[in-house]
Amino acid sequence: MPESRNQGPAKQPPHRYRLNVPNADEAVAAWMEMQDNQSLSIRMLIRESIERHGYVDIVNRPVVQIPDGGRVPAPAAEPETSAVPAPARQQAEQSPNMPVDVNDLFAQLRR
Repeated sequence: MPESRNQGPAKQPPHRYRLNVPNADEAVAAWMEMQDNQSLSIRMLIRESIERHGYVDIVNRPVVQIPDGGRVPAPAAEPETSAVPAPARQQAEQSPNMPVDVNDLFAQLRR
């Protein structure tokens, strides 16, 4: 890289991109107006997208389809290392609409 006389290595000019927002897209226009630094805000959104989705074309990103079975999958089995003691858990499972005495639950946890 060529060096200037008193400033060290010469800086490369930044990449410049153009962004067009249709007049009908009022939400994007309003969001852009709220930004103190539009360039930095868009770069932060791009970095967030890279973290979540990787380097992909957002417009043509593949869609992960939900299995078409018509039924909701059964919940996973609950591990036995629950923080709620077994008697309290069984009581709650047997009568889900019955009020539970919180003091009894705390007493069982202390044992």
